[in-house]
Amino acid sequence: MTGQRYLEDVSIGDDMPPMVKNASRAQLFLFSAATNNPHRIHYDRDYAAVEGHPDVLVHGPLQGAWLSQFVVDWAGPKGRLLGMGWQNRARAFPERDLTFKGKVTAIEGDEVSLDVWEEDDSGALLMPCTARVRLPRRA
Repeated sequence: MTGQRYLEDVSIGDDMPPMVKNASRAQLFLFSAATNNPHRIHYDRDYAAVEGHPDVLVHGPLQGAWLSQFVVDWAGPKGRLLGMGWQNRARAFPERDLTFKGKVTAIEGDEVSLDVWEEDDSGALLMPCTARVRLPRRA
């Protein structure tokens, strides 16, 4: 969390400070258990190979949760997430840095539109996302 961001501090074209996540194999197993997701591609490397993957895969919903965290943390505790949508376009693997980046694309009233995305450690685009947040004004 970076503190509160105010509407007056934001301009179209501003970059969001990046956030890096790195999923451990234990985290993937626990996320599967917590979400009742029995698909073995997320925790069984040998089975993932049967489905054509070189390793287990990071869950799309976990990546989506991280995208949400990235946007909400950027907006701050008085900011509000109004809407968000993403697409899972490529595989993410454990024990590799996943970097979340974004840019302010529009400001209308107190609503800020963002283009947000996730890249792997090679710079490949994994998940593009659009988001809208409401930011408070300074008193």
